[in-house]
Amino acid sequence: MKSNLIIAIVGTMVLVFGGALTGLCGEAEDVKSSLIYGAFVDNYIQKCSAKAEMLDSGSLSIRKSAMRATIKAAFLQSNRATMVDYLKQNNVSLNPDRIEYHLNQKFAASVHPQMVYAALTEKYLDR
Repeated sequence: MKSNLIIAIVGTMVLVFGGALTGLCGEAEDVKSSLIYGAFVDNYIQKCSAKAEMLDSGSLSIRKSAMRATIKAAFLQSNRATMVDYLKQNNVSLNPDRIEYHLNQKFAASVHPQMVYAALTEKYLDR
């Protein structure tokens, strides 16, 4: 798990700096912002996936948090292109906290977690 996190951080840095360098070569501004926002979205997906690995925890609150992270990671992964477009359209600043805020708001508006949690409750929470 620790090595996956390190790989995700290094990969994100390479994508961000690589996107910035391609802008110097005359690359379109739209492509550059798509790469940067995409790297931030991928990084957030990695964070959620890392948290999702704690589904087998002995703590009920940690299992609930891991379940939410599992659902969020699946949602973001399946709607990655939509999320990047949403961030570009709203011209969200390149601050990881602001981007995560907007991703969480879009997730909350799109997914009705109560229905998903109810389906997963029997498997992971009732131990």
